Amino acid sequence: MPKWLTYALLCIFWWGIFGFLAKLGADCISARHMQILFTVGLIPLVILAFLRSKMKVDSDRLGATYGILNGVFAGLGGLAYFAAMESGQASIVGPVTSLFPLLTVVLAVLLLKERMNR
Repeated sequence: MPKWLTYALLCIFWWGIFGFLAKLGADCISARHMQILFTVGLIPLVILAFLRSKMKVDSDRLGATYGILNGVFAGLGGLAYFAAMESGQASIVGPVTSLFPLLTVVLAVLLLKERMNR
């Protein structure tokens, strides 16, 4: 099995659990608090990733800018996701929000000039 497929399957599994737990949490606390606690849950993973990189931080400014922007947009998406879970059903919110790769594909084709046939 290709490495990318292994990671993609792990992603599906972990994000599937994430969606289920998001609904359980959103039924109990606000979307804002879910986002805060989601971020707290990331801290151990950030520390582990930092330690595994031998305490080195990449110094490429453009890459760092994209990394920070990625975090900002993921955070905004997370807030919207938790708000949707708070007021909607997980069985509907999950599949609808899972359509986000369509935007990724459109942006990759239009801006990065990637092709879908490879």
